[in-house]
Amino acid sequence: MLRNRLYRRLWLGQAVSQVGDYVFGSTVMLWIAAGLLAGKSYAPAVSAAGLVIAAVVGVLVAPLAGVYVDRWDKVRVATVTTAIRAIVAACFVGLPFLHGWVPLLVGGLGVLIEAVAAVFFNPARFVIVTDVVAEQDRGRAAAMTQASTAVATILGPLLAAVLFVWVGPALAFALNAVTFVVSFLAIRVAPSVSGSLSRGQIGQELLEPLRIIVGRPVLRMVLIAGSVIMLGAGTISALDVYFVQENLHAGPQWYGVISAAFGAGVLAGALLVGALGDRVGYRRIFAGALIALGLVFLAYSRLTTPVPAVVLIFAYGLFAGGVETSISPLTIAAVPRDVLARVISVFGPAFRLASIASIIGAGWVVSLFKPGQSTHGFNRIELVFTAAAALIVAAGVYSAVAP
Repeated sequence: MLRNRLYRRLWLGQAVSQVGDYVFGSTVMLWIAAGLLAGKSYAPAVSAAGLVIAAVVGVLVAPLAGVYVDRWDKVRVATVTTAIRAIVAACFVGLPFLHGWVPLLVGGLGVLIEAVAAVFFNPARFVIVTDVVAEQDRGRAAAMTQASTAVATILGPLLAAVLFVWVGPALAFALNAVTFVVSFLAIRVAPSVSGSLSRGQIGQELLEPLRIIVGRPVLRMVLIAGSVIMLGAGTISALDVYFVQENLHAGPQWYGVISAAFGAGVLAGALLVGALGDRVGYRRIFAGALIALGLVFLAYSRLTTPVPAVVLIFAYGLFAGGVETSISPLTIAAVPRDVLARVISVFGPAFRLASIASIIGAGWVVSLFKPGQSTHGFNRIELVFTAAAALIVAAGVYSAVAP
């Protein structure tokens, strides 16, 4: 794959940008939980609010964004939105020096702008990569993309934890801005990828991907199972930093270690799917990995010390990598190229809507209880994680039996 010069440049640019994204996201969580709102019972709800902002934007804007990305030059869309994201990231550098609710309000606005840019960038980049990679190599390209994501999940939280403890959050925010500049330079070398969509009624163009998804069993399965997955898996994004503190009785540095172990698992899972996907079948991998993912998550939720958590979160990442890597080849094989951005932009909002429900529900439930309080043998985070694990197992069973 890396012998393809254009794909190599795009992949490297994305890999660098993803590291910055994970540094940024982890720093925000640590800054709120262990800095700005340390010890506040409503801190999980505030953390969840930032995730909800991005998810709501995806639900509302992404379908329309998909229509215009199919029309417009994909490289221009990707470069302009990357530049916007770099500027927003640079503005975050000054937030740790502000006080009261001002940094939260300004940060929320920044998250909103970045989220709008991202819903245009993501489908544009997806189509660009699809066009520069030969059909027989697209499964391996998906594995490479997932592998770079995994490396970012390893390096990003570790860097965030180190920078947060020793330097403070401002430098981590600056690093994210620099990575967007690198991504901008990488995307500029790609050939122009213009849209092939005839310019009809917007309403008709919005409905076209829905007709395609409803009419193709594989796409229906991915949409339904993916939405159920996000109802469960979204909880770990919102609450894992608190799980480390309250359930594992560990310091902030362990959050970085556990996040890195998750990333290592995703990397291993992506590489396995890249090697075995064409022989075993992406549909079979998707369903089997989902069931295993839910069972591992259930075991993880009951832990009380950090070392076993590192082992189990690696296994969780392994199966998550298998699930995520399988989605791209399943989707690309079933979708015409000229509506690919719009179909991706339907999946995104559906998954984000499920994520919104998951994040809001998780933040609300844990905020009803004080840290350490138990009910029916579960503390506040165990209760949420157990229900989430059950949903993921259900999604895996559905994927195995669906037509």
